This record gives sequence, structure tokens and C-alpha cells, in this order.
Amino acid sequence: MIDLIVGTFILDFQTVNFEADSKIALEVLNELQKGCELENSFALDDPVASAGWSFAKLFLSGQFVEKIYSRHGFEIDGTKGKKFEDRFISWFGVRLKNKECGAQVKMAPEMKSL
Repeated sequence: MIDLIVGTFILDFQTVNFEADSKIALEVLNELQKGCELENSFALDDPVASAGWSFAKLFLSGQFVEKIYSRHGFEIDGTKGKKFEDRFISWFGVRLKNKECGAQVKMAPEMKSL
């Protein structure tokens, strides 16, 4: 594993069923947070609805991402993507899908510009 210093992750959280999918996502994040022995390390904004979809921003603290990587780095490194951010987001998306969450997560434009 490598030493990692990351800033806040800003993800776009997109779904056609915000209530159910956000509940699953928050459960996954709470479980990860508990395993990392952290509190208040993520936030999910209220959604904006458009054309049957709900769009929200999901924020993960850099410390939270680093601790997740220290625990799950082998899995994260094994996912597709050239950059760490892409691999982490892909890994997180698979975790959500495995819990039957239908939301899509991707890097927010705000994060790309940092």
C-alpha cells in the first residue's frame, strides 16, 4: 500500500429512487465509518429532482477516504481506473450495487477542478 493524502471527495449521487437508495448508501457509509472509528465523515445533500431522477452531492472527508483505503486498499487497487479517485469511486459503486442500491455515483465536476 502507498501513503495517501487526499482531500474531500465530492461525488454526484444520481438515482430514480432517492429514498430507498440514499438509505442503502447511508447504511454502507455508516458501516465503513464505524469500521474506521470515525464520526461525521460524510454528508449527503438534499436531492434536486428532474425528469424522474434525483441528483444530490455526496461528500466524503479525506481522512475517511484514507482510512477506507488503509482497510480495503487491495480491493480498491484491483478495480478499474487509472487514477486513485477513479478506482475508489468504482469500488464504492460496486459496494452500493452489491447492497441492491440503484444509484449511480461518479466524480463531481467540482472535484475534477480541484
